[in-house]
Amino acid sequence: MVGIDISDRSIKVAEVTRSDTAVLRTVCWSPVPTGLIDRGVIKDVDGVSAKLQEALIKCSPVSVVGKKVVVSIPETQSFVRVVEIPIMPEKDIDEAIQWAIRQHIPFDLEWVYLDWQPLVSPARVAGHQQVLVGAARRDVVDPLMVVLDNLKLSIIALELEAQAVARSLLPMNEPEVRGVLVIDLGATATNVVFYDQGTMRFTTSIQQGGDDLTNVLAQTLHLEPDIAAEKKATVGVSLDVQDASITTVLREATQQMVVRIAQVVRQMMAQTDETNQIQAILLAGGSANLPGISDIFTEVFPGIPVQLGNPWTNLEQNREKAGLTLSTADALHFVTALGLALREEDEYA
Repeated sequence: MVGIDISDRSIKVAEVTRSDTAVLRTVCWSPVPTGLIDRGVIKDVDGVSAKLQEALIKCSPVSVVGKKVVVSIPETQSFVRVVEIPIMPEKDIDEAIQWAIRQHIPFDLEWVYLDWQPLVSPARVAGHQQVLVGAARRDVVDPLMVVLDNLKLSIIALELEAQAVARSLLPMNEPEVRGVLVIDLGATATNVVFYDQGTMRFTTSIQQGGDDLTNVLAQTLHLEPDIAAEKKATVGVSLDVQDASITTVLREATQQMVVRIAQVVRQMMAQTDETNQIQAILLAGGSANLPGISDIFTEVFPGIPVQLGNPWTNLEQNREKAGLTLSTADALHFVTALGLALREEDEYA
């Protein structure tokens, strides 16, 4: 299976093959020029088609051979919630879900595609059932489908980023994983997923990411953006480094971002009436590699274990044998693409 993760800044691709185990075959990456995609909405279909074709060619260590693809829908333009509705015949569920989701969804229902699946976890209210509802904006999905058709790719599924990230980082052989908060720290946005009782319970997105930290550093210390990005990556926010000016600025900006994440998490937990507590935090995305960032999350979320997510959780450990030079740090950039590629064709059939 080929997983394709398209964002405002880049296109990332991963191909996974299966026999007895899932094996990462190759990965690809291509930058996306400013203006082609804005907040997940494709503005230039031909331009994005060309960049995706370029990404598929620039693979390492071998070219992509598969045509069956699973493609991500950006978290900023999508929505996942668990809702409770009365137990009823399946033919009536669609209408019930539309009524139940209106109070939660940030989009007009006429502007979105809705999908749902029943959950096995018991409802809190007698005579009710829990349903996982996903929604994606039509102005995101429709041009994306045109891009994929342009390249003659066979579309197995479009998935929310949160689904792919959870599949990449959480062990597939332990379906009852409880109380895990996954924080995917990207360049322009941070995606948050709460996973409990074997499924996502909610997702949300915050319009802050690694680029914001770079910009603060560049503006405060009057550095060129590329120099600021290099300093951010090498110095980070650890207290035991010698470059105090860099650390001080970055640490304050990072603390503010993590506090904002914590505020949003608390709001979402309250809105969804989640009774289970967060038991662990997994960090993913390229900005999770910022030296010392785990310590700041530990300060803001006291008493909760924080660690980097492991992108190899559900993949055979054969990187050297396959000729892959992808380090774990680099693989954190590909978490969404890896999760998409790990999907089995009939997973939700």
